[in-house]
Amino acid sequence: MAPRIPGRLRADLLAAAAALLERGGSLEAVTLRAVAREAGVSAPAVYGHFPDLGALLDGVLEQGFDELRTAIAAAVAEHSDPVERLLAGCRAYVRAGLATPGRYRAMFGPRRPPGGQTAFDVLVEGVAACAAAGRSGSADPRADAALVWTALHGVVSLRTAGPDLPWPDLDGQVQALVGRLALLDADRAASSGGQRPG
Repeated sequence: MAPRIPGRLRADLLAAAAALLERGGSLEAVTLRAVAREAGVSAPAVYGHFPDLGALLDGVLEQGFDELRTAIAAAVAEHSDPVERLLAGCRAYVRAGLATPGRYRAMFGPRRPPGGQTAFDVLVEGVAACAAAGRSGSADPRADAALVWTALHGVVSLRTAGPDLPWPDLDGQVQALVGRLALLDADRAASSGGQRPG
């Protein structure tokens, strides 16, 4: 076994816990002993970085939100148009959830770190930017963003629960939902790719 890089153990423990969460499908699958075994260290080594299992789980979920925000930021950075930015961010959100469904479920479960609020605020800002540019009929971006978030969460949850069902094209489905719920200008939203949302 290669020598461990100093300071890398914390990241290795988080990765091990995330892997266990994904394989087991719930936080109950993650124990300190299992994490230590997955990371290839002794159980006491975990306590040098996390005082207890709760702190480790919080770290895994917060890392999930960090990665979600990073994925969304990278997606929207490729566009200057507010509608395209909103749609790109929403697609990135759904794809991130589908990539790690076990962690995604846990991120929005009872043990919820504060990172979710930041992700939601980005969505509110996206809807507001479309409205400010005259590209959305939204009079209440926060309320409309909540509808969009609910729909995106439903897309991730339903596709995860029934991966073999005949779902429509993912990008087109996201565009249709966002277009309708964020009250986007149908012609402008349709020009961003995918199906016309109206």
